[in-house]
Amino acid sequence: MLPISTEPMQIRTSKIIDSKGDGPWYEALFSDGRNNVGLICDTPGSVNDDHYHPDFNEFWIILKGSLEFEIGDFPTIHAHKGDVVLAPAGERHLIRTIGNESSVRLHVSKIGSDHASRKDRGNQTAPYPTQKEPPNLLHTTLDSVIEQLGEPQWVTSIIKDSLNTANLVYSAPGTPHDAHWHPEFDEWWTILKGELTWDLGEKRPVYQVTEGDIMYLPRGLKHHILTQGSETSFRLAITDSEGLHVFQEGDEDAPPPRE
Repeated sequence: MLPISTEPMQIRTSKIIDSKGDGPWYEALFSDGRNNVGLICDTPGSVNDDHYHPDFNEFWIILKGSLEFEIGDFPTIHAHKGDVVLAPAGERHLIRTIGNESSVRLHVSKIGSDHASRKDRGNQTAPYPTQKEPPNLLHTTLDSVIEQLGEPQWVTSIIKDSLNTANLVYSAPGTPHDAHWHPEFDEWWTILKGELTWDLGEKRPVYQVTEGDIMYLPRGLKHHILTQGSETSFRLAITDSEGLHVFQEGDEDAPPPRE
């Protein structure tokens, strides 16, 4: 397991992708205490070793290129930049890069997981699940969620299970997210669109983040998030699913935030 950072981290995935080239390659990024998170780059035509995880849902955020996902015996999923794909626990998954450019996906996998569990794809294709709205769709696209929920401001959970809650946040320019802190869990975000700032208080720098960046924040730090520029922003916020305390200024009995 990678060490769990006790300080904020801004990870510019675009710089990693540019420096490492067309692939194939893997870059471990961080652990949040529940998940290992890393970047996987594959060249066109590359296929991973098919496997399944018996005890957790694995998901991926597509940062570059186009991929085909075989999840269980369901019809093949075609995923592109900005999409989120989920493989439920127990479902075999195989991933293939298609098109003329390399693909990059961010994987979120339970600490200690491996590719040891194998089973073959069935002889018959199963009907695609009838569920139309999140959370826990096999394939979530930004356009489909906008169609359901409309223009900003809104927040919706697209993944929710015993290990993680992934909230998709759609914000208009100049829209703030009220300053708050959570002393019992870390949080991190992948920026899918737009430009934002993370203000952590007078004693820390203001972080300027943009599409493709990951912002990791350890527990206890007060943070104020603001969408900058002239376009809307999408960010995917990953937290635990235990419903632990979130505090704002003026809350009764609130513990002080870290400085």
